[in-house]
Amino acid sequence: MSQIRQLTQRFEGISKEIGPLNIVDSTEIRLPENLCDWAFISKGHNAVKMHTRLVVVSKDVAFPDKIVPSTGTVSDFESSDFLIQEDDATYVMDRGYPSRKNLMAWQEKNISFVVRITKNLVLYSQEEYEPLLPSIKRDAKVLYGISKVPVRYIEFMDEKDRIYRILTTRFDLTDQQILEIYKNRWLIELFFKWIKGHLKFTKIWSTKPQGIWNQMFLALIAFGVSLIVKLQTKSRKTPWVFFRILRTYLFLPGKKMLNELNRKMKKSKGRQKVPIPLEKEKPSFGNIALVKEIVKKQRRKNERKLGNY
Repeated sequence: MSQIRQLTQRFEGISKEIGPLNIVDSTEIRLPENLCDWAFISKGHNAVKMHTRLVVVSKDVAFPDKIVPSTGTVSDFESSDFLIQEDDATYVMDRGYPSRKNLMAWQEKNISFVVRITKNLVLYSQEEYEPLLPSIKRDAKVLYGISKVPVRYIEFMDEKDRIYRILTTRFDLTDQQILEIYKNRWLIELFFKWIKGHLKFTKIWSTKPQGIWNQMFLALIAFGVSLIVKLQTKSRKTPWVFFRILRTYLFLPGKKMLNELNRKMKKSKGRQKVPIPLEKEKPSFGNIALVKEIVKKQRRKNERKLGNY
């Protein structure tokens, strides 16, 4: 992934004030119950997980930096030590990762984070700030549990009147920028949808644990190679269109692929010709069958009108 980092240095990123972002989340892959009893979670539910750290370079470019395969019984909380490490990036996470222990450990390591918390975490207000947006209901400096280092708490409501409770160490940003950071968490959901749909990730090649772990890494290698070539060629095509072209021209000379990437698509002028209706020939029924003519509704109406006159 170091090559991808070098190729993405020309991108400005989400914002210079916000800085780099690392989004952490996991996705579940369902497995057949009768063939993968080693992945048992509950009756009728066998699955594995892929815990992922996604590096957000810009609004259009994001790539997986690290993954941790696991059985479906491993929670997001248990995988956090392997994915959340000391870095200059801000970590963006959902409710499965923060706890009193995790939050204090991240603060001790000076790890910046923007995380959504549950109602179970008790907060103690120290100072209140004036919100800049109508959707933000509260902006405050708080303490949680037995912590001694304050964090920032932002509570906002979305367009469907759902309440979100956010904790962050970023006191240097406005409340609007904090919301912008958290909204970028959706990029990892789009990434999971992309690899499951376009890389056939939901169709397993093996029922053995190592075979499924290999399939995860091979899928990410395919994604990484496609992204590297896309960045090198500076193509403006969508990731799926580019991946489809790369797959088609994989074993052909590179010049042919470049010609296809640079080929200008013709703009459609719409439908130009009006189709001429063909006259229907009446079938020959012969003289050995009973035939009753079909009377259409419009013809019936005309006959009734003539009858009234």
